[in-house]
Amino acid sequence: MKGTSFQATVVEVYSPSRLFVLAQSPEIMEALQSISMELQKTRSGCATVAAYVPCLGEVCSVQFSCDLKWYRGLVQTLSPIQKTANVLYIDFGNEEDVPVERIKPLAANIPLIAPCAMECRVAGVVPTTDSWSGECCIAVRQVVAGKTVTVRLVDTLGSGRIHAADIQLSMGKQLSTFLTEHGYGVKEEVNLLAPTEQDINAMVSASLENFRRFSNGKDNNAWAKPPEPQTQAVGDSFSALVTHLQSPDEIVVQKLQNAGMIQELQLKLREHCGQMPGTKRFRPAPGTACCAQFLEDNQWYRAKVLAYSSEQRVCVGYLDFGNSEEVELSRLRPINTSLLALPMQAIPCALAGVQPVGESWSEESLLALTRRVSNRILRIDIHGAHEGKALVAIIDEGSDPHANVAELLLSAGYALPIITSTNQQAASSNQQQTSAGEPQVSSVACVPLVWSCTELHEGQMVALLASVLQNPQEFYCHINNPKDLQRLSELQAELKQHCEADAPSFTPKVGEPCCALFPGDGAWYRAIVKELCEDKAAVYFVDCGYNMQVEKSHLRPITPQLLTLPFQAVRCWLTGVEALGSEWSSEALLWFQTLVDGEHLSALVRSVTDEGYGVELESRGQNVAAALISEELAKDPRETEQLPAAIPKEMNEDKSRESVKEKEHSHTQAISEDIQTEKPKAAIQSAAAFPVDWTTVKLPFNETFQPLIAAVTSPSLFYLLGPSQVDSSKLQEVMMELAAYCSTNQPSSSSSSVLSKPAPGAICCAQFSADNNWYRAVVLEVGENEVSIIYADYGNTEKVQLSQILPIPRHLLQLPFLITRCALSGKEHFPAVWPVEVLQMFQDLLLKGVVATVQSFDGSANLLSLTLPTEMGGGHLTTMILDALQAQAKSQPSPGPILKADHTGSSTCMTSAEAAPDSPPLNLITENQKGLESPAACTDPTTVPLLPQTVEKKNNISAESSKEEPVQKMIDQMVVPCVISTKTDDPSTSGCCCLSLKTKIDRLEKLLELQLSLIKQLIGPMALQEN
Repeated sequence: MKGTSFQATVVEVYSPSRLFVLAQSPEIMEALQSISMELQKTRSGCATVAAYVPCLGEVCSVQFSCDLKWYRGLVQTLSPIQKTANVLYIDFGNEEDVPVERIKPLAANIPLIAPCAMECRVAGVVPTTDSWSGECCIAVRQVVAGKTVTVRLVDTLGSGRIHAADIQLSMGKQLSTFLTEHGYGVKEEVNLLAPTEQDINAMVSASLENFRRFSNGKDNNAWAKPPEPQTQAVGDSFSALVTHLQSPDEIVVQKLQNAGMIQELQLKLREHCGQMPGTKRFRPAPGTACCAQFLEDNQWYRAKVLAYSSEQRVCVGYLDFGNSEEVELSRLRPINTSLLALPMQAIPCALAGVQPVGESWSEESLLALTRRVSNRILRIDIHGAHEGKALVAIIDEGSDPHANVAELLLSAGYALPIITSTNQQAASSNQQQTSAGEPQVSSVACVPLVWSCTELHEGQMVALLASVLQNPQEFYCHINNPKDLQRLSELQAELKQHCEADAPSFTPKVGEPCCALFPGDGAWYRAIVKELCEDKAAVYFVDCGYNMQVEKSHLRPITPQLLTLPFQAVRCWLTGVEALGSEWSSEALLWFQTLVDGEHLSALVRSVTDEGYGVELESRGQNVAAALISEELAKDPRETEQLPAAIPKEMNEDKSRESVKEKEHSHTQAISEDIQTEKPKAAIQSAAAFPVDWTTVKLPFNETFQPLIAAVTSPSLFYLLGPSQVDSSKLQEVMMELAAYCSTNQPSSSSSSVLSKPAPGAICCAQFSADNNWYRAVVLEVGENEVSIIYADYGNTEKVQLSQILPIPRHLLQLPFLITRCALSGKEHFPAVWPVEVLQMFQDLLLKGVVATVQSFDGSANLLSLTLPTEMGGGHLTTMILDALQAQAKSQPSPGPILKADHTGSSTCMTSAEAAPDSPPLNLITENQKGLESPAACTDPTTVPLLPQTVEKKNNISAESSKEEPVQKMIDQMVVPCVISTKTDDPSTSGCCCLSLKTKIDRLEKLLELQLSLIKQLIGPMALQEN
């Protein structure tokens, strides 16, 4: 109710005009807890993965991506082709794009309670510009997000869903005052009612009164009538520039052919006004022409006086450009007859054939139109006239192919077609020809319909995109052909125009195509009628793969022109696998969806039947069937161990596990369990996750330099400090937004739940122990309750608790990091598991000051060739590593402690603290890099993580342990690989073993030389440290 005040927590902030609060009342908390418990209980007992397509505006049960729990969500937009919906979580205020597979109908037992989160706007203030600035939104988030404030309801807007409210901050100040004091907004001049005719007459009278006051004895400029507009005729076509744009109904253009005359006119205006000083006697009457000085560039233009807003301020419209503004009376000058000779150059236009989707044009449509027509030479075709404006088609001839702006708005869904009088007359004529006793039948029904489907051939290799996933034995795809996908997008606009033009009676027939209204987004699509019953029809949407029932009234006849594009949905099944039981398990379905959904798929067609195509599928370089079998989620129907793909089983298993684990870490992170503080913590602009596929800086190829080592996981994955500094101003902006996000999404300290662990190599938000601020960080090692990280923008490392890390939104990863992800060249020969001694040897060699040369970039990391300096004996580290691995394999039949490390380029390399406690990831800052240890070298000391002493101590301990353990182990492993007997009593060996004996001795000498060389390399820096 208006005037009500209450305590509330601000749970989501988009801008001062849109924020959500959660009232701090026992009733709201109890309702929220009840809804959450019923949602989890209902969905946990439902194992089916049957496809369900929600409708626009429907409140559903939605599975949130970060914690995989179920919440109430309002479907705001829906795309059946892309299989996603934009959902507003009505109890918490945040939004997310969700796959339709994670949307289910709201169960009947869920209490019918109003949304717990209340949508508000700050009352009494508006932005200083057209919209709230990004800086303003960040500042507001920092001030109120997650805070308890006092909310007083001032007004209820629209349908009662949005409230104008005063928000009192903890400091006692109103949020509206905060916005005006910092220059983000100005006080709102409230005028909620549209002006009536009486109001308009009053404003005109006031304007005339403002003019008449002090006009006695003044020059009212009554003689200066505005020039006549240019004459246009239907069928005219000319090149033009858009000079002013309000909406598709209000566009002003200038003819390009008149550019020379306009430029000459501007020179004359400048000369005329420069010679005429301002005078207080000049007070032009409304409707007369004059010269006006434009505020933006202080140049003079021809103008028409529109009205007097006050005694000394006047509204003018610029005759040759179409825009208007309010100026001081002192910025006006009289005009002469020669300057009025040229006809008015502004041509007012409106786009022909289109109308807004709602009552008015949306902001999105205006933005799309502005981007399409601004600063371009366009062709204008005049089709008619209406209310003093030319009805035109605007053609962008600079694009390939030429683009019709109206058609682009229609195809994008920003506009609806207008039924022209010609179409109406034709429809009326057809209606008159139909006798009263006969049912009206659409003329298109008499035209024979011919259609085709997208076809594949056995043995064909094809790129696919999944559209609808039922299970591995039934799923639907599109061929990944940009031309056909673009044509499909254009077809949707044509279907919309066709189906909304008229609504003739239509009798659908089983097995024939038609147009059907998709219940999810209210758009029209092509479909085949499968079954009819009373007032409903079962249809198959032929371009996406959905099967569902629709109302017969939601069907329309289709024309042959709309059937020229073959049906795009291709029904497929996965060859080489079958379910373990009678049905596919929910885990198998989840794995299949994770591997296939949203990926660029490579398919080999193995079989062709009337039901569809059996395909061998690869996703991200791995065989999907092999992945399911290796995880024991499916079985090979041939009952053999051989996989369907021509890929070694071990490699398939490794890659499939790694790929799916990456996705699981990116999309299934759990958040706090505490119901009173928990909410689906989506980022303001993008969903948060622990991504491992973050983009690293590419180093220049073939460049040689001395690397600054920041952290090491293995030769397959280590991090350098980048060659260029991070842009401090942009970094500060990221830090501000990161702080706002983390303050809103930080888990409650009272929560007893344990956060999901990110994968090594993943990027996250981390809270630095020295200042408790949040920074971007990369995970190096994951322990039971803590995580080793490196701060991506500063290069220092530390261990933090799991509670001190958060998933990071994708939009906060756009600014490149200071650290660069690298790997040693030749990593294709590296093992999947690393001996501890070899890893320690690699770390020790890096401490000697290696020289790096960039060989290539494998899509994930920079591949470097590392060599020792000449004074250290020279040599390539790759060769040393491979030789050490070979020596290790020969001398130690049963391997000791090992560390797993990825060498597939997926950047998910790991170290195991349990397996090798003496070998943590090192922060390798050498003597010549100590200048980088000072945080002040990067930016403000108050915002930079300090280098913690605990990390340095641990590094020192690791270095001390390397003085004896690795060397001793290498010496202990120097066993003779074969026994050489000097006895020659045996006649069977005494005469033919010389060559074999010599070969063995040579090999032994090489092995001893290699191991002695490695020992010297290890002992060298240790001896220097002891001295």
